[in-house]
Amino acid sequence: MIEAMIVAAGYVAYFSSAPGAESVARPLIFVLLLLAALMAIMGKRVKPVMPTASELLLYAIGIVSCAVALVRSVDYSIYYSMYFLTAIICISVIARALPLERLLDLAALCMLACALTTAIVYWRELLTCLSISVGKNGLIRFMPFSSHPLLVGYIFGSGSILLARRAYLARRKWERYAMAAGTVLAWSMVLAASARSAVAGLLAAALFAYVAEFRFFKNTSLGRAGMVAIIAGLVVAAYFAANSPYLQQILEVSSDTRGIGSGVTGRTDLWEKGLMSLTSDPTLVAFGGGLRSSEYSVIGFLTENSYITILLDSGALLGSALILFLMLAPFSALRQSRVSGDKPNALILLPSFFVFLLVQCFFVRYLVGLGNPTALYTLIFFTGLSMRPGFEQSLAHQAPAPGSMAPLERASS
Repeated sequence: MIEAMIVAAGYVAYFSSAPGAESVARPLIFVLLLLAALMAIMGKRVKPVMPTASELLLYAIGIVSCAVALVRSVDYSIYYSMYFLTAIICISVIARALPLERLLDLAALCMLACALTTAIVYWRELLTCLSISVGKNGLIRFMPFSSHPLLVGYIFGSGSILLARRAYLARRKWERYAMAAGTVLAWSMVLAASARSAVAGLLAAALFAYVAEFRFFKNTSLGRAGMVAIIAGLVVAAYFAANSPYLQQILEVSSDTRGIGSGVTGRTDLWEKGLMSLTSDPTLVAFGGGLRSSEYSVIGFLTENSYITILLDSGALLGSALILFLMLAPFSALRQSRVSGDKPNALILLPSFFVFLLVQCFFVRYLVGLGNPTALYTLIFFTGLSMRPGFEQSLAHQAPAPGSMAPLERASS
């Protein structure tokens, strides 16, 4: 039941952007997380893991945000800060109850459910967008359940990595094929949304996985000739993909209103305004304005950058610390995956998942939050990753020593 609650929380979060759904979805997400945490406590599944620096940082952000929002009397920020803090408490319990590897599996299952639901409900719109249709306002982009196209790319771009991981680890053929099909379906939705920042994130994640995770360049059996052939093949594939008329049209590569020539679709102006807003108030620099204080309804514009959003919400000190911890997450995941020595590697593609987030979130503001499945699971993975060494150590202490009898065996003898 704990696992079902975690999957359900991510699934509900997917619909939180639908018209009229936010007022129902957000409390329901909290209820599901709370139920999962309570079940873990009552079932005595919580491991005695010491608080980690990442966990304490999230607590500090939540507490400071509550205090700042109260002082500044920003009602929505007060509500959201309290909601965020209580959700982090639940996530701390969940991360002590389930191993990180299992949490990754559950997230993949949720993403598959989201992709299938979207394909069933919006299959006509998906095919229309993939066929490159142009309306009165330009290219028609995929926006299921009224989600912004960049949010669609964010959810299904990250979801495709989780599904690909599950396909790689699957032992049963039907599961491998199902997850591989889900990966392709998620990619099609990224294309249909014309989410170029998600495509850039996927390319960066693929490169990181190729070089750092699968370590093909360290595979001596390939030899130098094999390495050269692989590099040449990648260059040729990238060349033909970049010159594909279909990809150029659906991603609007030559558009005058989207891209570098347009100031990254006007984002550079918004980034400048965001940084000016941050430095205009010393208290904002020190403590931030509270979580969600950088919303359009508060500051009059959207930052369109997760890092500027974090600084505006949490201040230079806590905000910079969170950004640093997030940037170190891929390398922490990579180190733990290599140290574990598991065959197959249960943490495979988790480092690349974080790389995708770090790249795309330079163009979107969804990195820290609870309003979509990717943001929710990112907080869970981020917390679980920091706790994993302690979690594994706790499991080792609970396991009976070789040759000794378990408590039940001793009692029956």
